[in-house]
Parts: sequence; C-alpha cells; structure tokens
Amino acid sequence: MNRTNAKDTKTAMVLAALTEIGQGTTLCARVHKMGVTRGKAGIKTIYGDDLVDVLIWTGFDYRALIERSQKMLDRALIRGGYLKALARVALDQHEYTTVEDVCIALQETRDWFRKVMAGACEGNVMPTGSIWEPLKVNGGMVRGSRVYMGQGRPEDPRAPVPGTIYVQGVKLGERVVTPSANGPWRPTSTPKTQVKNIIKKGLPVGLFCQYRLEPERLVEMGIGADASRLAKMWGVGIDPDVLRHLFKIAP
Repeated sequence: MNRTNAKDTKTAMVLAALTEIGQGTTLCARVHKMGVTRGKAGIKTIYGDDLVDVLIWTGFDYRALIERSQKMLDRALIRGGYLKALARVALDQHEYTTVEDVCIALQETRDWFRKVMAGACEGNVMPTGSIWEPLKVNGGMVRGSRVYMGQGRPEDPRAPVPGTIYVQGVKLGERVVTPSANGPWRPTSTPKTQVKNIIKKGLPVGLFCQYRLEPERLVEMGIGADASRLAKMWGVGIDPDVLRHLFKIAP
C-alpha cells in the first residue's frame, strides 16, 4: 500500500520517482492555473487562470539555484556597469524610481540570497511553519514538491485544500491552451519592489515557478521520458530566453 501525506495518491506516486533523481528532471503537465482573485466582495474577478502546457525542471536542490544566482550577480557587480544598467531599466519601467530605490533593492536581494544559503530562511520554496510539509511517499521525501497542510475553507472553492500537492521548479517553457477570460493580473508595485523583480528576472531564480496540482485542474502529467513525450506531442519547447537567464548576466 502506498503511503503519502497528499490527498492525490496518483499524482504523488508519479512524483515519487523524483526521490531517486538527485539532480532533478523534466516534468510536463497540462494544468489549469489558479490565477489570482481581485476586487471587492461580491464583484471579484479572476485573472491569470489560463489552461497551459508547461515544461519545468524539478526535483533539484533549491539552494543550488540561489547559489548560481548569487554568483552571477556578484560577477556582474565585479565586472562593472551593472548598477547603471539596472537603474536605466528600472527608470524605464517606473519614472519615479530613485537611485536609493535601486541601491536598497540590490542590497536586500543580496542579503536574501545570503540568508537562504545560510539556511536562515528557505526563500519562497518551502516556507517554515505548520501549513506546509515536503511531499512524502512511502517514507521518502520528494524534492521539489510540497503539500498544503493548513486549514481548509469549504465555503471558498478557490482556497487551498489540505493535502493538495504543489510542484516547484525552473520553468523551461509554457504554452497557453486556453487563455484566462480576464487576461493576466498586472500588480501595482513600489519602485523598490519592481527593481527587485528586474534583478531576479535576469538571474536563474527568476525562472522559479510553482503549480497547484489539484486533480480537478491537472489534465495530464509526466516526468522524465514521459515529460519529453508530452512536450513533443503538445509542442512545448524550451523558451530561448531561458538560456539567457541561466547562462548570461542581465540586465
């Protein structure tokens, strides 16, 4: 009998193979994204709930992603010109961005990298606390997947459901099958937050993603050879920008 802390035993067993793959592997899935809900009570609107075919690399050590991002950022700073280029991009996106915003955002990002590497925090991959657990199958811990263990809210069909699996990884490519009726959500952020986003988008950590694998929203999924088969069948390739994010320095 298969033992797991997830409600969806079928999905858990597919992901269980990741316990045997130390460096991770590809995962391809057709999934209906949750999106975000915005608006006042009674007139809320759902944005970004596309049906997508996604190809990700999962099952790796998250700190390895942070370490690579940290090293790339440090090399860019040593090489020179990074701060000026960052300020130019930030100013193009938000005309009220100041030099102080850029410097503080850069310092806070570097501090966050150091905290994750030191183990003081897990970044956004596996938050500490009682509401999350690593996915466990037959006594083994599945790297790159976690299970929501918080309280349920049956009155809200969009609320997290206890026992639901969330898979995380590096997004290699995504193809929209059915776009959200209301399009993507475009948040309004402070200049400092926007600068942080620009920094991360130019580094490997900017490719980090998460998908909620509820049975009602997961059409099909495969890992390894099955992922390659699905990606070929659905026409999901690796985004050319992925190589720039992983191997080059931006902005």
